Amino acid sequence: MQLIAHTSIWALLIAVLTLMGGLLLYVSHLNRRLRHSKKVLEVEIGERRRAEEKSAENENRLRQIIASEPECVKLQTQDGILLEMNPAGLSMMGANQSNEIIGTSVYDLIVPKFRDEYRALTTRVFAGESDAMEFQIISLRGRRLWMETHAVPLRDGRNRVIALLGITRDITVRKHAEEEIRLHYRELAHASRVNTMGEMASGLAHELNQPLAAIANYSHGCLRRIRAGTGTVDDLTCAIEQVCSQADRAAEIIRSLRSFVNKEDSPFKPLELKTVVREAMLIVGPEAYAHQVDVTLKFMPDMPKVLGNAIQIEQVVLNLIRNAVEVMDEIPFMLRYLELHTFMEDDLAVVEVRDTGPGLPAEMLARMFDPFFTTKETGMGMGLAICRSIVEAHGGNLSAFPNKEGNGLTLRFTLRLAMEEISYE
Repeated sequence: MQLIAHTSIWALLIAVLTLMGGLLLYVSHLNRRLRHSKKVLEVEIGERRRAEEKSAENENRLRQIIASEPECVKLQTQDGILLEMNPAGLSMMGANQSNEIIGTSVYDLIVPKFRDEYRALTTRVFAGESDAMEFQIISLRGRRLWMETHAVPLRDGRNRVIALLGITRDITVRKHAEEEIRLHYRELAHASRVNTMGEMASGLAHELNQPLAAIANYSHGCLRRIRAGTGTVDDLTCAIEQVCSQADRAAEIIRSLRSFVNKEDSPFKPLELKTVVREAMLIVGPEAYAHQVDVTLKFMPDMPKVLGNAIQIEQVVLNLIRNAVEVMDEIPFMLRYLELHTFMEDDLAVVEVRDTGPGLPAEMLARMFDPFFTTKETGMGMGLAICRSIVEAHGGNLSAFPNKEGNGLTLRFTLRLAMEEISYE
């Protein structure tokens, strides 16, 4: 019995020792795993810390770049609430502190007539597009400024657009310079019109002399018949009608001349192109006749109206016709033909003036619209440059090319139609 008891104790002891050994092995294995997990965690924490430090460093660098950016950098919501703006932007808006701008609506600054266009821009950006526009603001200090903004969508990690990121620059100086250039060209255009009238004075005097002479003849004839008592009512009525007709003709010429040399340009409005061309021909027709040039006008029937300034377009037509008439002095008079066509092409109104003159070499043709370039001995070289400026201000294009058949050049300009919504601010 005692032997059995000792055997049981040894068996229990062995079992306990075995269990303890297994437990020690498990604890040792667990410690190794914990140490490994600790090292992995330490590495991950270190990497995350370094990533956070790098991210913070990049963010700080980005903020420094944005803060030093001389243009306005802003973030805004879809309804126009400003979320962030850099110091340059605050200064541009006339704000001393960010709280004067942040949280307010951008539409409080934008001039009313540009707000709808800016809303449309914002809608496009939040739809994922990038766009740009020019508009005016009134700063917090009451200054009216021209701005040009480039707007792009700012996205989150899920690629959702969360804000409009805009970079805006002050273009007031540029706009004022452009306005100065427009005013300068307007003055040049007026001077050109006055100079044109001076050059055409002889022909215009002759044109006016004809209706005035007719008025004098009919009036004297009426007086003679009245004094002699030989004139019937019908004869006198017919003569007086001729007097009225000739007086109206002279008045129409004078009206056209006064309108043409008027310094104040009329606003852009829908125009009948045929009417504008005929007004120009009323002025330049006598000169073409004096130079023995056969003029043909071909108008497209039912042509849509164009949008523009009547006097300026008339100046372009008149200058092109005068140039064509003058260059044909070098050829025999029986070969002097000038054709003026109006037609439609790609939803644009087109005017072509085609002459049968000697033409120009390619190198001179490429320069003919440059300021101060001229082929005339007494020319200033500004006529065609002014014409190009006028046409481009109307949203069109002025070009020249040799005739496909025969000698001479074709000068062609385009104009937009009145149905288009065009802003000429």
